[in-house]
Amino acid sequence: MVKKERPKFPDSYIEDQAIEYNSSKWMERNQKTTSARCLDLLFDSKLGDFSDFNNDELLLLDLGCGTGFTTEIILEEGFNVISIDILPDMIDLFRKKNIETSNLILADIRNLPIRENKIDHIISVSSFNFIYEDILDNNEKNKILQQTVKIFKEVLNNNGRVILEFYPETEVDTKLLMRYFKSAGFNGFLVQDNPGLRKEQNFLILKKEEN
Repeated sequence: MVKKERPKFPDSYIEDQAIEYNSSKWMERNQKTTSARCLDLLFDSKLGDFSDFNNDELLLLDLGCGTGFTTEIILEEGFNVISIDILPDMIDLFRKKNIETSNLILADIRNLPIRENKIDHIISVSSFNFIYEDILDNNEKNKILQQTVKIFKEVLNNNGRVILEFYPETEVDTKLLMRYFKSAGFNGFLVQDNPGLRKEQNFLILKKEEN
């Protein structure tokens, strides 16, 4: 597996770095392309038939929304969306775009201020790894993963789906993450685009099974 370089959190997303991120045409194109790919995977038939809903009847959660690139794609497809990020500088830039959503929240992915069974589906682009950034103690890392997966389960409706685009350091990281989701009552699998190349992308495709 080619190790994909990723920005260091949060140093690359504050003050001038946040402005640079937001104004980068390459970043916008990359994030929006990845977001569209996540929406394609949301309907993957391997997780079973998708319920017959119109997009405007579904509420999606954009975790690690940054300055709104993913939210824009979600809205263009007609979904409702709640957008969450932990960094005030990114949220401020998001607000200045006047994107047509009032559901913008400054919060931590690990402690979502969302009611139980509120969300139909979750999408997270390039953000999930940051929940345990720079944590070297494996026990602490595992604790964070377990708690975050538990929160995902709580906020999702039955059969709600999760699409995580993430950067595993090793195959063990992927297996560990999948193990926590499965133990919490999720079913799913890994999708790799462009495996072995520098532009490799990894997506976990998950569905919360009915209680």
